[in-house]
Amino acid sequence: MTARRPVLRPPANRLYAIVDTGFFGSEPVTVTGAVRTLLDCGARWIQLRAKGLPDLAAWRLADAVGPMFEEASVADGDDDAPLLWINDNAAIAAALLASDPRAVLRVGLHLGQDDLPPAAARLSIPSACPIGRSTHGRAQAVEADGDPAVDALAIGPVFGTTTKERPDPVVGLAGVAQAREVTSKRLIGIGGIDADRAPRVIEAGADAVAVVSALDPGDLAASCRRLLRALA
Repeated sequence: MTARRPVLRPPANRLYAIVDTGFFGSEPVTVTGAVRTLLDCGARWIQLRAKGLPDLAAWRLADAVGPMFEEASVADGDDDAPLLWINDNAAIAAALLASDPRAVLRVGLHLGQDDLPPAAARLSIPSACPIGRSTHGRAQAVEADGDPAVDALAIGPVFGTTTKERPDPVVGLAGVAQAREVTSKRLIGIGGIDADRAPRVIEAGADAVAVVSALDPGDLAASCRRLLRALA
């Protein structure tokens, strides 16, 4: 009998923070420091995006931040326990979960359109691990909504973004609204979102907003709190 997956609840504060090694740097002390700051500020969905790094280097970063999420999960309980999203790499997500004998760590896997199909990734990760899927328009949102392996959809870029080398065409707030119309799954707006724009993305139908460049490595705590105030 297939285990039933728990319903994925969005973060209470609606913030999905992305620690992108292309933006923050890939030194372990930098990445762990950023994650610690975000957790301390109240961020509860945090993605580790390590595009271009060898698997070993990406694993070492994930392994280093995992204990921080375990610690915060124990402190928070089940109400709004932090969720560590791993970008692209199903093997790392599976290894993190397998390395947590207490089953305290919450890990999610986010997949792009060119990554392993969600149904294939689901074969190697526990049912409790949510899968997010990048979508870039109505048709892809419809497809992800109909995929039983997918728990959350990211729609974007909502606005112009400079954090990807070849970004997809901007979908705008209308694209967020269209995605909301075709799915009841968790919907995350992503792309060019800052504190000023974040409330409008929520109003358009997103359950959370994913941010990269709105998190200032030079003053990460202040920029995170600015976003949280905007979303309050």
